[in-house]
Amino acid sequence: MVWSWMHLVVGVVLIVAVAVGLLGPARMTKIWAMIARVCYILIILSGVFLIVHAWPHITVLLVVKIILAIALIALAEIGFAKKSKDTASAMAIWLPIVLVIVVMVVGLVVSHGFPLVLL
Repeated sequence: MVWSWMHLVVGVVLIVAVAVGLLGPARMTKIWAMIARVCYILIILSGVFLIVHAWPHITVLLVVKIILAIALIALAEIGFAKKSKDTASAMAIWLPIVLVIVVMVVGLVVSHGFPLVLL
């Protein structure tokens, strides 16, 4: 249960970090990139503990989520690098923001809304 909450809360923090880091001023990009990197580590850690519970039930969607999450990390890092050099295109900014929301929604589908259904 703790891992589920950690995964969810850090995922929300990641959404904020990616959105503010890519939409905010270029001088603040490094700070938000570092916050996002801490979020990556925490989400991967909690995801390893959560994968044991979801793997037997919903394998294909779980693999899709893992692939999307890896793509998210790559695109967010590319977006942060381009933003810090002031060469970011609209695609480099908006694609990671949309993808982080898609990954969160797929994660909620994989978990059947847990832990939010307990509220």
